[in-house]
This record gives sequence, C-alpha cells and structure tokens, in this order.
Amino acid sequence: MRYAETGFNLEIDLTRGSIERVQTDPRLTELHLGGLGTNAKILWDRVPADVEPFSPDNLLIFATGLLCGTPAPGANRTIISTYSPQTLFMGYSMMGGFLAPELKYAGYDKVIFRGKSPTLVYLWINNDKVELRDASHLRGKGAIETAELIRQELKEPKAQVAAIGLAGENRGQIQCQPTWPGRRHGRQRVKGHSRSRNKGRQYCQTG
Repeated sequence: MRYAETGFNLEIDLTRGSIERVQTDPRLTELHLGGLGTNAKILWDRVPADVEPFSPDNLLIFATGLLCGTPAPGANRTIISTYSPQTLFMGYSMMGGFLAPELKYAGYDKVIFRGKSPTLVYLWINNDKVELRDASHLRGKGAIETAELIRQELKEPKAQVAAIGLAGENRGQIQCQPTWPGRRHGRQRVKGHSRSRNKGRQYCQTG
C-alpha cells in the first residue's frame, strides 16, 4: 500500500459498458492528499468548466479517504464528488459506514463513472471481479428495499450497498443515498447524477 493508498482506481464508462483498472500517479496524492483533494484535481483536469451537470461528460467519483481501511479512528468516509446541479460548481457529499473501507480492501481508491448507460445498471465489485449488471428489476424501488433485494440476489448479506431511491430516480431536490448501517449522503443533489447516467446502484464486497 502506497501512502495508505491501493494505487488503483476503477474507471467505468457507462456509455460503452467498459471497466478499467487504472494505476494512479503517486504525485497526485503527494500534492492533493486524500479523497476530496484528489477528486477535485481529477474534476479540474477532466471536466470542462461549462459542463451541464447531468451531461454524460461530467464525472461522478466515489472515493475513499486517505486513511480509510487503516487503524486510524473514524477514518471511514466515502467522498462523492461531481459538478453539482444545485450550484453549477464542484460539489461533494460524504458518508460514514463500511463502503469506503470495503472498497479499499477490494483494491481500489476510487470509482470514476463517466458516460450514460442506455439501460438502468448497477456496479458489482467483489475484489478482482467487477461487473456492470442489469438493474431494470430495481426501478421504482426505495433505497433500503433495493439494498435488501440485491443482497438476497447476490447471496451476500454483508455486501455494502449505495443505492438511489425514488427521489434520486426523479432527480428530486431533496434526496439521500443510504448505505448500511444507516449512513447517508445527499448534499448538493449529487445523488441525482446516478439516475442521470442510468447508474442506480453500487455494491461492494470483499472476501
């Protein structure tokens, strides 16, 4: 582990349905530190300043904090960054729980989404096994119901789930994306980006 990083991101192109495991530049962390700082740098470099927030050209980044997965107390934050439809500037939201530590244990510092899927999908991460799967059967479900259904479907009762619900599907002004146990993020409507890409859910489990 490098600077408490894994040194790898997942790049998900929803338009093409492609998944890439990309090695990261250690200088990024040296200059910009943890999840929020490096997220901001990636958005600065890769997203045009005049991007329409719900455009496929925008990025949606799920990141771990630098000390996530280490013995440091309270270091369990998942940082979600994008260009916000509420402010038209970079926005971010954070939540606790186990999603970020599980993501790092699976071998990834960030999951970076771009593009837009033609159908509703979810991302399943199980260590080196990463898949985009059909999520059409989850349309119209609440976030908590979705989490339970997907754990049953995968036969993984401890899988960490970040799921949008009806507010996210409809790009509501007030919306939260919960993970187990009872952790949520919803600041600056970043959750609505998941629905704008037809990417409704994300699941992570390490063996």
